[in-house]
Amino acid sequence: MARWYSDYGYFQPSVPRAAKGGIRAQSQKGAFGTSWWAKQWTAVLDRFNLGARMQRGRRYARQGQVLSIDFGEGKIQARVQGSRPKPYEVAIRVKTLQKDAWAKVAAAAAAQAVFASKLLAGEMPQEMEQIFRAVGVSLFPEAYSDLSTDCSCPDYSNPCKHIAAVYYLNSTATRS
Repeated sequence: MARWYSDYGYFQPSVPRAAKGGIRAQSQKGAFGTSWWAKQWTAVLDRFNLGARMQRGRRYARQGQVLSIDFGEGKIQARVQGSRPKPYEVAIRVKTLQKDAWAKVAAAAAAQAVFASKLLAGEMPQEMEQIFRAVGVSLFPEAYSDLSTDCSCPDYSNPCKHIAAVYYLNSTATRS
């Protein structure tokens, strides 16, 4: 319930509009996600100490307020239903690896057939994190500055609850 002061006064507390056909997180209470990927992603977010809006975003993710989410190379784009009639547009960009680093990761993963088969099946084996580390790069963001985020909502805070909801749904996007 964002409240902040502007030249026009305070935004009144509001509740989100009901989202039809939204993406609802599988976890409805407790830890967000059970896979190693979900646990590691949420641990990374927790280390960034992003504030109270993360909890509100978690609620949005569990209520199904995220209407769509599209994953691309180094970016996530989503539409999140808030309290206004028009859904908010969310963009998250992640610092990507250089081509030579990707080549090293790919070569290391290809050297072990089990990794290649799991990746082709849409799964992210936990050992991938060690492969990334072995070639000197990180699978997960190491600093909040590795993430660039934007939301069309009027909340001045970054991340807002809409961005936070997408962060949490990202944790459930990869099978492991």
